[in-house]
Amino acid sequence: MLLLGLAIAPGLAICLYIFYRDKYNREPALTLLMSFVWGLLVTIPAVTIEMLAKDITSETVTGIIISSFFFIALVEEFCKFLPLRYYALSRKSFDEPLDGIVHAVMIGMGFATLENIGYVLTATDGIQTGMLRMFTSVPGHATFAVIMGYYAGKAKFDFIHRKALLLKGVLLATFFHGVYDSCLFLTKVLPETISSLLLVLGALSSLITALVLSIRLIRTHRGTSQNYYNATPVLTIRHGSEKDIPLIRSLAQQIWPKTYAAILDQKQIDYMMKMMYSVNAIREQMRKDHQFIIVYNTGIPVGFAAYGEVEPGIYKLHKIYVLPSQQGKGTGKFVIEQIISDVKPKGAAVLRLNVNRYNKARSFYEKLGFVVERTEDIDIGGGYFMNDYVMEKKLNSTEVLSNDNSELELLNPES
Repeated sequence: MLLLGLAIAPGLAICLYIFYRDKYNREPALTLLMSFVWGLLVTIPAVTIEMLAKDITSETVTGIIISSFFFIALVEEFCKFLPLRYYALSRKSFDEPLDGIVHAVMIGMGFATLENIGYVLTATDGIQTGMLRMFTSVPGHATFAVIMGYYAGKAKFDFIHRKALLLKGVLLATFFHGVYDSCLFLTKVLPETISSLLLVLGALSSLITALVLSIRLIRTHRGTSQNYYNATPVLTIRHGSEKDIPLIRSLAQQIWPKTYAAILDQKQIDYMMKMMYSVNAIREQMRKDHQFIIVYNTGIPVGFAAYGEVEPGIYKLHKIYVLPSQQGKGTGKFVIEQIISDVKPKGAAVLRLNVNRYNKARSFYEKLGFVVERTEDIDIGGGYFMNDYVMEKKLNSTEVLSNDNSELELLNPES
């Protein structure tokens, strides 16, 4: 029982540490538990492949290096990557870059815990083995997980570079893991004086380097998390292109159904999502001079908008959507200000938008200087109509937008 506790304790301690570091928007405990369980499960195929690989590798320096990098490090990191990519990244609660590190560590500690149990319970001196691995192999798996999770967290919100970021995370984790294992296993075939030096300078140095890097990466994503959930957002925008269609669709799927759930029935929501937010639909909008912009808070995409000229001197705000968690912070007002700053020098005298007549956002737009010009019932097919107010804001005055940063939950127009 003592040996089992010694084998389990390091992984659980690291899990608790990383769980409490995620203080601003903690992941659900059950979701993290499942990541830990996935880490346990992927240990089985990893160990199986490693055992089979022993028959095709030699106990030479070259053979050990090849085995350490390709049949141990790469196999283990890839097996841990699979639940990170196909389970963790698909969770709705994965809503900030730090979550990549948290899930990766949970998976890594599940893997390390089962591996540790095997080593400790089968060792001649289980206590000595458990104590040694408590300060080497288990923290090693944690540092490799942090590196992979850091890039997975970035990849979650970067659709354009997602594959490259995920690959970078796996390769870097594999590199540090491979260096550590190579130095460790080479001590078995090298002279004692050389092997001792290699163990200290190689294995421990690579582990310490990975640990220092991991601490920095955790601080980076934790700082992003703190700023992201701050009442005062750090907002930036950029113009979107066809490469951003997956990102726009992802944001729309998170925002649009919730926005209109109290106004439209589910069948109409599904119909309109398909009509306006399929890949082909968004691409067609872009080609019809709908200028899309993506809005970021601390580097994390939180919304999007689209606008374009519909008549000489009249621009239309076709859509503006902000994640529910980011509403009430002045994000919508910021986006509209940026659009006005863009279109006024182009000769825009009016900014127009449509808003559903049952959408409480009408008062939000009125605070920004929009007035109702008329009502409109738009047949969108399928027996459905959009029952809208057409609102306009005159841009030829020098008025400043209201300093009231309040935003209603339903601030989104659609055309």
